[in-house]
Amino acid sequence: MNRVALNRRRFLKLVGASALTYPFLRGVPGYAAGSNGGTDPVYLVLLFTANGCVRYLWGAQGPIPTSQAPTATAVTNGPLQFRPTLSAFTKAGPSQVDLSKYVTILDGLQNKAAQGGTHETGMATLWTGINGMDGTTPNGPSIDQVIASQLNASTPYKSIAMVVQSSADFYQSRTVDNRMIYDLTGNWVDPIASTPLDTVNKLFPMPVATMTGPDKKTFIRTQVANHVNADLTRLQARLCTDDRIQLQNLQALWNTVLSQLAAAASQAAMCSRPTVTGGDAGSASADPFPTYAAIMPNVLAMTLACNLTQVASLQYSQALSPVTHTWLGPNQNQTHHSFSHTGPSVIQQLFNLPMASNDIYAESPAVASSSGYTSIGQNYPQQLIDIDAWYAQQIAGLAYTFSQVASGSNGKTLLDQSVTCWGSEIDMGNSHNHDDTPFVLIGGAGGQIKAPTVGGQLVRFPLNLTQSSGYPNNNACGLRFHNDLLVTLAQIMGVTTAQLQTGYGSSWSSFNGLVQEPISDILT
Repeated sequence: MNRVALNRRRFLKLVGASALTYPFLRGVPGYAAGSNGGTDPVYLVLLFTANGCVRYLWGAQGPIPTSQAPTATAVTNGPLQFRPTLSAFTKAGPSQVDLSKYVTILDGLQNKAAQGGTHETGMATLWTGINGMDGTTPNGPSIDQVIASQLNASTPYKSIAMVVQSSADFYQSRTVDNRMIYDLTGNWVDPIASTPLDTVNKLFPMPVATMTGPDKKTFIRTQVANHVNADLTRLQARLCTDDRIQLQNLQALWNTVLSQLAAAASQAAMCSRPTVTGGDAGSASADPFPTYAAIMPNVLAMTLACNLTQVASLQYSQALSPVTHTWLGPNQNQTHHSFSHTGPSVIQQLFNLPMASNDIYAESPAVASSSGYTSIGQNYPQQLIDIDAWYAQQIAGLAYTFSQVASGSNGKTLLDQSVTCWGSEIDMGNSHNHDDTPFVLIGGAGGQIKAPTVGGQLVRFPLNLTQSSGYPNNNACGLRFHNDLLVTLAQIMGVTTAQLQTGYGSSWSSFNGLVQEPISDILT
């Protein structure tokens, strides 16, 4: 019998797997292929970071669109000239790998569904694209849930939502500030858990060794972890070369996660409530946010590589992020949200500045310190620039992890077989606008996204900045709406317009009213 046609039970029996190693064997190429007709699956990840971006340092240089029609000017003959923040993709991960060819930057997509110019409406509509949402309650599904409902995927989970949570996040109550995924009925979808350990325990139903010591629970967890490693090593001798390499990659990723969890537990154990005389006694320990941020990309990669789902999401903090990024330096003495309120108050102000002739935004350091820049209060604080850069490094690190995990056949990696859509709830923090909501696509999507030999691509849509005096309302400049991006993601995942209509149900008219067409400039 052909190996890819073997059912799961027979496959497990033949290789002699135990229940503990079952989740890992989903990631073996021949095994995963058996569930979808022999083709390599494509994975979708929706990824969120808060408070928009420092606009003049974001994106890449490229020609200004010459037409006011909602069509793109695409730059694919790279390499891209990344502005400083996104240059993190040219030196990703511990090996400083250039992954820029996997990056597609989208400029000029307006979140038209977000009314009122607030964080709340931006978060509520970021992945739903449903017109008229008031920013207090959701009234329809997010695109990932619609896509997942229409996929014919034999995976344990239709979708998996994850979060990198800070101790400062007010996550206990459900609001559009701290939830971004909504099911087909418009109800909140909660991320699996608040910690990486809880997420691993949920998705990989086995005890995990996370600490050292003589207690019984630790001993049992250690023995189970050792058993899993021994079982995975033993099974490799029974697999063909491609499958063996994939299993080795999964085993290495599993051990990395175990080591990270153990280190995090050890670090937490050393934290104690500081002694403070007078005033607030402070928190019981340091914010685990940067530690969780380092672990969760590996957990996400392992989840996809083991084919537990084809649709996932990862949320860093929440809208109006209350995180204080103290690990970035002593001057980080305010929350991310507070720092984001420094900068241009409307998008048109950026265009009062002297600009490079071939670019839509000013990016020269000289411009940032010019008298014109300072006089209209656009000096962004270094703290906000550093926060943006830190997030870009985390996302570039995620891309690097994906690039190190085999997925599918012919030497493909998880980065080749996935598309991660990175977005935020607003464009610029002080403006609270959605005219040019920052979006970046990362990954090859199984060959469906253009991937130049070098560079990546910039797809830029025009903004209507010719409006009369007084800097009119925000959210009036964009000519192409981000719903087209959501439809494009569905197309990449093999979901048709008719299936979208089925998934959106009664919300379809509010979503489809903002759709023009998929963004063909992105696709091969």
